[in-house]
This record gives sequence, structure tokens and C-alpha cells, in this order.
Amino acid sequence: MSVDRTRLLLDTIKRLLRRGATGHLRKIVNKTHAADLAVVFRFLRLREQEALFDLMDNVEHEAMLFSELEEEILLKLIEDMPAEKIAGIMEQMPKDDVADLLGKLSDERAKALLDLMTKEGSEEVEGLLGYDAETAGGIMVPDFIALKDATTAREAIAALQKDYVDVEMPFYLYVVDDHENLVGVISLRELVVVPSETRLKSIMATDVVSVPTDVDQEEVARIVARYNVLAVPVVDEKNKLVGIVTVDDVIDIIREEATEDFLKMAGAGDDLIESQSVLKSTRTRLPWLLASWIGGVIAFLIIGHFESTLNKLVYLAAFIPIIMGMGGNIGTQSSTIVVRGLATGRLNLKQMWEVAFKELMIGFLLGFFYGLLLGFVVQFRYDAWLLGVTVGLAVISSMTIAAMVGSLVPMVFARINIDPAVATGPFVTTSIDILSVFFYFQIATVLLRL
Repeated sequence: MSVDRTRLLLDTIKRLLRRGATGHLRKIVNKTHAADLAVVFRFLRLREQEALFDLMDNVEHEAMLFSELEEEILLKLIEDMPAEKIAGIMEQMPKDDVADLLGKLSDERAKALLDLMTKEGSEEVEGLLGYDAETAGGIMVPDFIALKDATTAREAIAALQKDYVDVEMPFYLYVVDDHENLVGVISLRELVVVPSETRLKSIMATDVVSVPTDVDQEEVARIVARYNVLAVPVVDEKNKLVGIVTVDDVIDIIREEATEDFLKMAGAGDDLIESQSVLKSTRTRLPWLLASWIGGVIAFLIIGHFESTLNKLVYLAAFIPIIMGMGGNIGTQSSTIVVRGLATGRLNLKQMWEVAFKELMIGFLLGFFYGLLLGFVVQFRYDAWLLGVTVGLAVISSMTIAAMVGSLVPMVFARINIDPAVATGPFVTTSIDILSVFFYFQIATVLLRL
């Protein structure tokens, strides 16, 4: 939905809410796609959200909205909602979305809602709750099309029309043996173009790309993106087909993981600001800013140590911001490239020194260019070639070291099983600031002695 359409829909709904135009609101709410309503709900107060939700006439539409709403909004919306109504809506939701919702509730309330669901639905959801929420088992859909290899094309089409009408992903038919083990896959297109008496085992692809239930959701997303499939089957330790992960869930995973990485890189936690209270946001950011504060104090002590050098040539102080800034910028660039490369699988830890050396050379070349440029500026402004050489060498050393540190630190973190995204923000920038100041004044001291 475009920004202009969203704004128009939101303005219209707010205006009708103020007027109490229930009839018009009911028509709009029931004709608007659930994904668009979910966007509108972000900008409404809880009372307004409840008013709109009560105008929805179709339980399937309500279920779609539940699946689209952000976690914080949904939890507040259902806080005072009757359990029977929630359970009725959950019956119409994809089972993986139901499992996600119940996983956010207290054990008592989740059990109460499960007891109100049908036996078949609750068993499927309980099965999903047994897996870690961020693994293939936790995000998979237990509804899929699985047929025996001896089934003919005619029988498969008849089964689709009779038994698999409500399956979320009907584009792939998975072929299993007598023990429900995954042995092949057929696309819907392949099924309808072959003679009706053709058996599935003669047309199925046997090199099926599948994932175990305990694999991380990021790896599932990478596999779906690599092989350009709409769904990937999930198997247990015995290769029994237990579910599928669909591309719509993969898109959500990619968005969530990317958002999480960017927030960690900035030292702002894991959640978006609109989902955090003031106190929670403060607690989250406090330790990261403490690292920056400590780094600043260390830089201050280093400058104090070289106070005699600074007194001899006061002009040195004017160039501290640009030297620290250039180092910090290229360090952030290098670390961002490496973090993203690790997250997408384009880089691996075996390339650590190769990547570090490459970034070091890039940092040196960029540092040489900008150091030379800044040296000319200094010479033109102050007519002091020694100061120009000092500042130029400081820029070169700052940018060279920053590029290497920015690329190396995230890979070291990944090697010791710490999320590399946390290295990009305060750790890299703070360490680069300290090193930049130290080398700047060390170079200045040596050159002044000469």
C-alpha cells in the first residue's frame, strides 16, 4: 500500500471515528485488506482499534488481521477480549501464526485458549510450540500436500480438489514413501501437463532441498533465497516430512533479522523504538553508551598525556575531529559490509584474514588520498609543511587501522559465537577513536623532535 493511500485511509478512518459514522466505518473496514488495516492500526489509540475491530463481520478477515498486526498491538488488543472469541479467530489462522501468538502469552492463558480450540487444531499448535521459535520447526506450517509415490496424476488432482482445498501453499506436491519420509517433490504445473495415468515417482524431482527442524530461521531464509523456491520442506531426524516454511514467512524473517542487525549495530537493542517504553529504551542503550563514554575518557587521557606536544603546536587540536571522523566513517563502512556479508552467507570465517587485508589496503589507499588532500589544505592555510605531513600521516594511519579493525572485529565476534552486529557500533567506533588520537599525537611528537 502506497504512503499516499495509507495516509488517505488513515485520515478517512479517523474522521469517521470522530463523527461516530459507524455505517461508513463498517463498509471501509470490511472492504479493506487486513494488511492495510494493520498499517492503520499503528497510528490509532487502543480504544479506536477496538472500535474498528468490533465492526469486522467476517471471522476469516479477523484472522487475517491477527496475522498481520504487530506483536505489541495484537497483545494489547486481545488483553480484554473474551477467550472464546480469540479461540474462534485462531481456528482460522495459519497454525504457525497461532503458535507465535501463544508463545507471547502466559502459560495459563495459552493453555486456556488451546483447550477452547478443536482437538486437531490444538494438537498441531502444541507440536509447533515444542520447537524453538526461531528455528525451522518453530516457523513451519504443518499443513502441506503429501502424496505417496505410487499415486497417479489423476488421483493427485482428485486429492487436491477433495482433501487439500485450504492448504496455504498448493504449488508444491511433496512425495513420501510408506513411512512418510520425504523422497521427492513435484510442482503443480508438472502435475497438470502429464498424462493422467502417470505415477508421481516417474516425474518427481528427487534432489529435494529440505531443512531439519532445528536449523536457524536465518539459514532457512538463505536457502529459500538461494534456490528461488516458494517453500522449503522441513524434516525431522528420520527424514519424515513434518511441515513447510513458506516464502511469506521468509520475507518476514529477512525483514526482522535485518532490522535486528541494524539496531544492534547502532547499540539500540533488538526492538523498534515504538515497541519500547522510555525506561526499557534507557536500560537498553545505557551499557552501549557507557562503552562510548569510557572510550571518550581514554581518548581524553591520551590527549592529556601528549599535552606538551599540543602546547608546542596548538594547531594540532584543530584537526582532531576530522582525523577521528574519517577513521570512524571508514571503520563503520568496513564493519557494516562484513556484518551484512556474514548475515547473508556471502562471507565466511575462513576468509577472515583475506577480508581484513583487503579492507586494510582499501583503508590505506583512501587514507593516502584524503591525507594528501588535507596536507595541502594545511600547507595552504598555515604555510607549515611539517604540520601538513603530520596531519596527512595521521589520516593515513587512522583510516588504515580503522578499516582493518572494522572488518576484523565482527569476524572475531562471530568466531567466538557472539552476534557480530554488536561489534559495529560502540565497540568499533570507540576503539577507532582511541587509536586515531593515539597515533595522531605519537606521529606529531616524533616529527616535532626531528
